[in-house]
Amino acid sequence: MELDVLSRPAAMAGPTLVLPFDRPIAPAPLPVSSRPAALAEPMLTVHMLDGLQLSLGGQRIQDLPHGKARALLRVLLLQRRRPMSRLRLCSLLWPEADPAGARNSLHVTLHRLRRAIGDSGLIRHGDEGYQLVAPGEVWLDAEQFVLHAEVGALEDLRGNLDEAITEYESAIALYRSDLLDDGEHEPALACDDQALRDRFNQALERLARLRESREDLHGCLRVSLRHLGIDPCNEQAHRRLMRCYARLGQVQLAERQFRTCVDTLRRQLGVTPQAETIELHRRLLVDRHQPSASWFASRSAPSGG
Repeated sequence: MELDVLSRPAAMAGPTLVLPFDRPIAPAPLPVSSRPAALAEPMLTVHMLDGLQLSLGGQRIQDLPHGKARALLRVLLLQRRRPMSRLRLCSLLWPEADPAGARNSLHVTLHRLRRAIGDSGLIRHGDEGYQLVAPGEVWLDAEQFVLHAEVGALEDLRGNLDEAITEYESAIALYRSDLLDDGEHEPALACDDQALRDRFNQALERLARLRESREDLHGCLRVSLRHLGIDPCNEQAHRRLMRCYARLGQVQLAERQFRTCVDTLRRQLGVTPQAETIELHRRLLVDRHQPSASWFASRSAPSGG
């Protein structure tokens, strides 16, 4: 059975990263010298969430193409489990071109891509379309990120919180940058880029919640700060930081976090904080003047935001 782990509204275009639901999570690839001799075929290792890097048999493929050839490579990597028809590729990459022009552009781009990666056999064309087929195993960080996040969510639902934390940590460790580079505009990948980013936000939120519930305040601080690094207007993350700082006795840092939240929301969205955030700040002020009856010192970690 297959699970479409990057769900999207039906009206949104773009390929979908499809993973087999029961496929085990693969560890990070071993160096060539450490791999068993039985693995005769070279492994294709792909990093898409840390820039775009490809290695075949431990040898990094240099001078990867840019522009449409780069977009085509990433589309075929994300969609590698099933062929993509010529029509589908043309409509994704050249949606405004006439059919003949789009087919010609695809032919030229495929030629550029095959020449750049140095092994034309990686991209195969059959009756059903084009597909990237490696000679051996494939390790793709985007797939592994989603798998770890999915397993983390399942363990979370089952109440296996230690296992959920481990999986979420593994997921966020793989996500080092967005699929699309800063300033890059590629409609063919926009949906996958947003879906991966949303999954990253979700994993960060769930991991921060679990860290806080376990009284791992420093761990919660680390995850929440990273969350704000990609979503600076996320009030849940701001509130978590405020609570953690206060419970660590760093009330001044908690108040500074509130001011940062207020300034960021006003500057970026033109809004004021939610009532819950304002109430949390009010409690901070009360606690600062009445430390012997601190609300934060006696309160267990909340389950929500």
